[in-house]
Amino acid sequence: MSKQQAVKRVGLLIGTLEVGGAERMALAVARGLLDQGFDVRFYCLDPEGDMPMPGTPEQQQELLDRLHIINQALATSTFYKVLALPLSWLRLRKRVKADGVELMISFMERANILNLLGGYRIPKIISIRKHLGMALKDKDPLKRSLVFWGYRLLLTRANVINLNSHEAADDLQQRFPAVADTSVIHNFYDEQMLQRARQSLPEESLRRLEGTVIMTCGRLVKVKRQDALLRAFSLLAGRFPEARLVIVGEGAERTELTALAERLGLTQRVVFAGFQANPYAWIQHADVFVLSSKAEGFPNALLEAMALARPVVSSDCRSGPRELLAPDTAPLEKTQTMDQAAYGLLTAPMEERPHYGTQVSPQEQHLADAIGLLLSDSKQRQQYAEKAQQRAQQFSRQNIIDQWVSLVSDHLKRG
Repeated sequence: MSKQQAVKRVGLLIGTLEVGGAERMALAVARGLLDQGFDVRFYCLDPEGDMPMPGTPEQQQELLDRLHIINQALATSTFYKVLALPLSWLRLRKRVKADGVELMISFMERANILNLLGGYRIPKIISIRKHLGMALKDKDPLKRSLVFWGYRLLLTRANVINLNSHEAADDLQQRFPAVADTSVIHNFYDEQMLQRARQSLPEESLRRLEGTVIMTCGRLVKVKRQDALLRAFSLLAGRFPEARLVIVGEGAERTELTALAERLGLTQRVVFAGFQANPYAWIQHADVFVLSSKAEGFPNALLEAMALARPVVSSDCRSGPRELLAPDTAPLEKTQTMDQAAYGLLTAPMEERPHYGTQVSPQEQHLADAIGLLLSDSKQRQQYAEKAQQRAQQFSRQNIIDQWVSLVSDHLKRG
């Protein structure tokens, strides 16, 4: 933006500032627009969350000075959030008009619906951060109904709908044929993690990373299908006696997963590392990084492992892994066995539901085959590590923020 042009005021809206991918992207976009000379106003619906502001202390304060909380009381359930919707809408509309915002961007469902309800005649960009078809399956009936009908009635009000994968964009257009233009801007990895990955770990942690390390990183929840990875590892344990499976993350499935490891006779071979404030220092020690999810919005952990030059194996789930590892193929193309893709190995999508028995599925056999292929061939493992890192460079923070700045600038020009 040239200095001769009038400064454009852009609003960004999100539900909370809890730690999460959508929140990180919203703050990064705000920071990027500020750095390009836009006048940014940042709106948060609820007063909760510990998401750190990006940038230097001065840049963090600049964002905090532009942050406005719409609701002072926290709505703790879907039902109460629905009751609070009319008042939230009135407060937001009043604030947006008073601030003279010329374009409004929103992230995630509740913020998107409020943005679409609007009451202000300015361009609206909404960002859907998940594969909607898969995400709706996991919501409670009330929230699923609200999101579906809210989007069905209101999506045509958006000037553009942004998604973080092409597969998610295809799903949205099939689900809502009348939608406005869609754009795809993937997530980014933060280069600061490269420095954090070099931080030393305590001796106790390093002892847990001895031998050949197969690693996954993510919340211990059903959709991540760590149960499938445990059974796949059970097929490899005898063949690779020095290998151990390291699971970084915490969540509701911890008890079930530890019990499954015991039933599989893997208690001494599986490390449940729990939540780690610096997971990158752990990922740096992985010989193979594995994503076994049933579904993703966009697989940040997979991208981060690639940026750290780890060879990767991923289930070919919806959505994102294929776009990362096999970008020259159609997003909806799914392997039924194993695909030695350009930048990593893809295996058949996992079955719908997790289970905690010891019976191995065909999909889990393919996952084990892919991991075993890399463990048994050090040359191929190194080649995939190099290719993964090369691919990840395309998802640098600056490259992705530049796409957001271009999207915003284009729609401000259209007015």
